[in-house]
Amino acid sequence: MSKIDIPMDIYESSKELVIIIPLAGVDKSSLNIAMDEYKLILKGERNMPKLKDDLMAVKWDCYWGEFTQTIDLPAGIYLDRIHSKITQDNILMIIVPKIITPD
Repeated sequence: MSKIDIPMDIYESSKELVIIIPLAGVDKSSLNIAMDEYKLILKGERNMPKLKDDLMAVKWDCYWGEFTQTIDLPAGIYLDRIHSKITQDNILMIIVPKIITPD
């Protein structure tokens, strides 16, 4: 698998981190999210659509094929409470709850 940088946005509040990753063209059945200590590992595959044989690329910005993306998570989170969902628009949202400590 190739190491590529999948675009993502990360938002933070006092209670959680929210990671938003658009997955246009990614086969949902190929997605795998795993944890390795404080690293979140996302694996998947984006398949190129079938094109006519006589077409040649003029510009090629999109990534096609298998990918792996590692996201470093901070300390002070509940590793066992991380959850995710995919929206109707094929956007992956990963919610990472923070440990709340009294002041």
